[in-house]
Amino acid sequence: MKSWLRFLIRASGAAPLWLLHGLGAAVGALLWRVPNKQRRLTLWHLDHCLPELGAGERERIARASLGHMFKAVLEAPALWFGRRRRLERWLDDPAAARQVEALRAQGRGVIWLCPHIGAWELAGLFCSAHGPMTSLYKPQKGTVDAIMYDGRTRLGARLVPTTGAGVKALLAALRNQEMIGILPDHDPPRGAGVYAPLFGMTAHTTELVTKLAARSGAPVWFCIAERLPRGRGYRFHLSPAPADIADPQTGVAALNRGVEAVIRALPEQYWWAYERYRHQPDGQPNPYRLAATSES
Repeated sequence: MKSWLRFLIRASGAAPLWLLHGLGAAVGALLWRVPNKQRRLTLWHLDHCLPELGAGERERIARASLGHMFKAVLEAPALWFGRRRRLERWLDDPAAARQVEALRAQGRGVIWLCPHIGAWELAGLFCSAHGPMTSLYKPQKGTVDAIMYDGRTRLGARLVPTTGAGVKALLAALRNQEMIGILPDHDPPRGAGVYAPLFGMTAHTTELVTKLAARSGAPVWFCIAERLPRGRGYRFHLSPAPADIADPQTGVAALNRGVEAVIRALPEQYWWAYERYRHQPDGQPNPYRLAATSES
């Protein structure tokens, strides 16, 4: 069965992008029409994170976000195992490539932040296509881990686990003037983060980016791969993190401000169904449980 799973995933990588994205949009449309956890979480986050938008606009973003969530799943095999020439075409962005080279030329390494927005798997591949890259990732189980590992290292990236040894490897890469990649918008395990505001709410946030930036002096930038309509490919958006991201006192809040900014620029393609606020300070309730109770 595991060999069949590997075969099916690799085979699906040959499908045209318009078909994969079309199927993702169709699954998202179905989820919008029936009660389910992903729909509820997406609407809850938009109501609380972007309350300044009208109800109709938030619903429009929610519908699109559900579709993009499944586009991310279905496009991954194409990015990881599809034709090399097609991948190179998707990665071809001369302006963004020049920016990467300019950052590398500073000789301090680069910390790339790729949140769960747009085609974040492609964003990681784009960075690794321009030089030595070490990325932090959470190992999965069995065949899934092997498939993910093969795909993410396709262009030469080195993957290290979310452990002390993995963090040491990231710092060593920066000291060698190489690039590293981190997903900055996950909820880290308790004890591995601090609380900082995100869209006006308390969010358990990693300190790793701030600590690495402070110790290495490396520039910190966001890399976003926007999906273009009707499977036409992708567009890359590179932007610097807030200037105080390396500050021990304000750096974690600065990280979240940067995450907010890139989400606000492309809210339809963010993964709003992720339970980002589930860990709260001691004595504070899980907001998702409160929401579920109020709905029942």
